[in-house]
Parts: sequence; C-alpha cells; structure tokens
Amino acid sequence: MNKRRSPFETSSETMPVVAVSPDLYESLRVAEPRKRDRSWEKQHQSHKAVYRGVDPKLSLQVKSIAGDLCVPEGEVARAVIEHALRCYERGELDLDPRPNPYRMRMTLFPTHDSMPAPSRSKGSKQKPEVLWRVITTWRGFSPELKRKLSALASDDGLNVPVGELITALLRFGLEEYQHKRLTLTPVQKRTSFTLSLDGAK
Repeated sequence: MNKRRSPFETSSETMPVVAVSPDLYESLRVAEPRKRDRSWEKQHQSHKAVYRGVDPKLSLQVKSIAGDLCVPEGEVARAVIEHALRCYERGELDLDPRPNPYRMRMTLFPTHDSMPAPSRSKGSKQKPEVLWRVITTWRGFSPELKRKLSALASDDGLNVPVGELITALLRFGLEEYQHKRLTLTPVQKRTSFTLSLDGAK
C-alpha cells in the first residue's frame, strides 16, 4: 500500500522560494542626501533686497500684479519703486518727514493707519502691532538702486527708516499703476534653446 504524503509535511524540494525585497527605508538611510546647487544664489546675492517694516498690504498688491503679469515679484517692486523715485526727483512726489515722538528718527507716516503709533490705555498690557517685525525680500534689485534707497533714507537724506521709505514709494507707484500713469509690460524672456530638425526625414 502506498504511503500518502501528509499535506503538512515540508521538504526542500517542494518548498517555494520567496524573494526578499530590499528594505526601502534602509536604502534611504544609507544614501547621502542630495545637496542643492547654490551657485546661482551666491552669484546673485547682490541683487537680493531685504527690507524691514514694509507695509504687507502693499507687498501683497505687488505679488498680485506679478502673478497677473507672470513676472517675478522683485521685478514689479523694482519697477514701481524706480518710477516713484523718478517722480520724487522731478518734484511730483512729496516725501515730507516729520518728527516721531516715539523714535529718534523722523517718520513719513505721523498719523497713518499702516504705521500705528504706540497707544496704550492704563491697565492694558496688549502691545500694538509693529511693522518693523515684517521682513520683505525681493530679488532683482540692482546694487545701485539699493544704495540709492539707503542714501535717501539715511541721516543725510530724509532720516527715516528704510521700510517707511519703501512703503511710501510703493504706495505712490501702485497708485500710479492703478490710474494707468505707470505701464508694466511683460516681455518674454528666452532662457533656453532647442535643436532645429531641418533636413530630417
């Protein structure tokens, strides 16, 4: 009589071979993290402008216009500020600094909603919103433009914080843009080439 094989019996001949896949997480741990190439940022560091105290509402308007025109925000900010500076040099924009009782420097906004003066009632410990904590960064500002803005805001110029000067210039330039006295025309920029397939069959 034939001996029947037990279904629970295992042998090396009938045992299926299971392939062991490599551990995905182990391979990620071993791999070196990819380092980003920061050479472009290093070469263009002088074209980066960082200002403290710029009215965030105006920065959002710049961002919106840049989105509509499909251009970088820094280019819109630069064009608007340069237009306002030209108008200031021609006498069409009056930047009249006044004494600020809360600071050593003068101010362009003695009573303005975007630059609140510190006002505290007795017993109130809530601090007013301060715009000097707002930091705005744009790319595309030439070193000459940054020097010009710094000189105008310095003690020898208007003696005002540079953020207030940028805010005043942006406000004027954006109003000019809204009233169609400043035109911003995007131009297509060619950044790469492609091969021509002339003569291909």
